[in-house]
Amino acid sequence: MKRRLFALLLLFPFLVSCIQDEPLSPYADIETFSLPNDVTLSDATFNQTNISIHVKKSANLTALIPTVTISEGATITPDPSIAQDFNKEVKYVVTAADGKHQREYTIQTITTSAYSYSFENWEKLDPNAIYETPVEYDSEGKRTTLWDSSNKGINIYKQNEYKRPEEFPIHKTSNMVTHGKYSAEMLTMVGPGDILGMINIPIVAGSLFMGVMDPLYALKDPLLSTRFGLPFYDKPLRMTGKYMYRAGTENYIDPNGKVLPNVKDSCAIYGVFFRVDNASMMLDGTNIRIHPNIVAMGMMSPEERAGSKGEGMVPFDITFEYKKDHIVDFERYQYKLALIFSSSFYGDRYEGTPGSHLIIDEVAVIIDEE
Repeated sequence: MKRRLFALLLLFPFLVSCIQDEPLSPYADIETFSLPNDVTLSDATFNQTNISIHVKKSANLTALIPTVTISEGATITPDPSIAQDFNKEVKYVVTAADGKHQREYTIQTITTSAYSYSFENWEKLDPNAIYETPVEYDSEGKRTTLWDSSNKGINIYKQNEYKRPEEFPIHKTSNMVTHGKYSAEMLTMVGPGDILGMINIPIVAGSLFMGVMDPLYALKDPLLSTRFGLPFYDKPLRMTGKYMYRAGTENYIDPNGKVLPNVKDSCAIYGVFFRVDNASMMLDGTNIRIHPNIVAMGMMSPEERAGSKGEGMVPFDITFEYKKDHIVDFERYQYKLALIFSSSFYGDRYEGTPGSHLIIDEVAVIIDEE
């Protein structure tokens, strides 16, 4: 016993030194963010370093104190205990415990739904990434981050390979623009295949949607990585826009990498309107077309999904079909809307035809004015 105690005493300075030398955390994240319940309509939506919160139109946002949690050991400026004017964008800088790593977050409050989507403005929502994502401006001129894409997941294993935004499957393009300078282009490409024996990705499809992609779910089930839906305060009747789609000429590839020579690819253009049970509820790839809370869905016909007619951009007009006898009641319930576009209909399952090509522009949601 004495020998063991003596040995521990000899080792004690070494053990203390090891503990002291352990590197400080490099994480500089806002982990949770919320505003007072009496002004909010939804939980915060995180899209890279952009945090969006839908608030009541009548809310006084002039001097609000948020509730914020950050990475262990990190610091944040300005001090969250100091009231801020959230009528405009508010920025916070988080510094990691190691004092070296920092992230700047932008907080946006949204008071109205956006009804038209121009795809004119593209930004690097992740300052450390190369790819870009479209941002929109609502009827009040506020910048809103409505969209996310499969670029976020693709960036994980292509970050050292792609050098320009246009090399990613989703990017802006000036080809076939029907209005303004840009439209959104999506491509289906050959994937990386087997990744460390954990997951097989034979193809990657360009997918753009309302919501947030969380790549952490991808290794468990790729369908869980897409989190669909953002708050919407009007009853959607139709979804309109312009598109060009050409299915790839190579063979169709299934999720296992098997070639299916007699299968033709098709694009995805559809909208889903659903009732939420709690403010944070979002649908995912496993239930986006079958969840019982879905109130209405607008889906492009199989013929239109297979390919657009003509050489250029052509219009589409999709009607939202509502469940029979369902009454939309904004007094009792909250609702979310998801618009989804992809160069391969089952691209979220890692299947499709390399070379499939979708361009969209001038998308709008027509609402029930009554």
